[in-house]
Amino acid sequence: MTSLACLPDDPPGDAGEDMATAPSGDRPAPAPRLKVWSIVNSLTTGGAEMLVASLHANFPAQGATSTIVALCDAPTLGNSAQTEARLAQEIATNGRFVSLGLDHRRRILAGARALRRLLRHDRPDVIHAHTARALPMIALAGYRGAVVLTHHNSRLSFSPRLFRLFDRVVTHYVAISPEVADIYRRHSRRPFTLIANAPAAAFAVSAPRQTVSSPLRILSVGAISDQKNYPLLVETARTLREQMRQRRPGQQQPDPAMPRFRIAGGGAELAEMRALVQREGLQDVVDFLGERDDVRALLADSDVFLNTSRYEGMSVAILEAFASALPVIATDVPGNRDLVESHRNGLVAPERAHHLAAAVLRVMDTPGLHERLSQGALATGRDYTIEAATGRHIGLYTALLP
Repeated sequence: MTSLACLPDDPPGDAGEDMATAPSGDRPAPAPRLKVWSIVNSLTTGGAEMLVASLHANFPAQGATSTIVALCDAPTLGNSAQTEARLAQEIATNGRFVSLGLDHRRRILAGARALRRLLRHDRPDVIHAHTARALPMIALAGYRGAVVLTHHNSRLSFSPRLFRLFDRVVTHYVAISPEVADIYRRHSRRPFTLIANAPAAAFAVSAPRQTVSSPLRILSVGAISDQKNYPLLVETARTLREQMRQRRPGQQQPDPAMPRFRIAGGGAELAEMRALVQREGLQDVVDFLGERDDVRALLADSDVFLNTSRYEGMSVAILEAFASALPVIATDVPGNRDLVESHRNGLVAPERAHHLAAAVLRVMDTPGLHERLSQGALATGRDYTIEAATGRHIGLYTALLP
């Protein structure tokens, strides 16, 4: 990981530009490569960050050099320093990672000063912001190249009136779903391109699932947040336990085949969620794992992926599940309903615990259903490849060059 403090105050000459090799004989000098910066809040295992890291890994093969810039160090926002270090090491194999080291408030002037200093040493052709917080910093830093913004949710966490200011900075928007496209259409006057998210290539498997574990192993992935609505997951587990006990009226303990729920995700509310599980007496049923960097292995060791979100953009975690041939049970909310098709690659249920519990029971009780859904999940996963997403981003960036 490169710290901004490690950069010299003034670059020697034109060191910020790629050095072209002097021609030898009739051999032409190589063309300069497209230089892309991607800005995120911090380096963590969230969907947007995983997408950025996957694009970064694929940019060099499609003619671009890549730098990922984080506004904050991961621990500043309550994320794992160990995960940040591992991801930064992986990113360094294909380019560069720089943290601006801002505090948790991500103050605009401090961010602008840090970006301005970084721009003295490296002038990208395109800055792709994956957080709207970066836009005023980019403007005040004096950057005059192409700026792209991706909003990663179907809801706004800020006033739509801010698009009037965003449009002064943003050259082009990326919409990850029809709902996000509609946000741009209603509130922005700038052009946008629809580019679907995609999982890293490493998640792809070659065959559907053939067997189901007993007890059923259910996985959820995502930060502990209001959006992910994990209290609903806990309520679903409690409801499912009650429904399974009713099958054997005299039984006092949870059914031996009671599914096991695992949640991979960190955040400030993690301790509170673990306490909720304890109060509900579900500690043997629901396990909050904290932030994990082995999601691929967790998916391989699961039977069903469960998403209880109130809303999504285009969930990278769901796409990772599909690539892993894992059926998905998801709430019928924006973002989810664009991906999950009931009885094809998963089951969509209303945002109620008894509906979600019934969907789990359907997978458990219906012969052959899990295998059919696994086949559909794998087929859907093959429609969302990181190579295609990378190519569309490179095509957009190239079209924005003067």
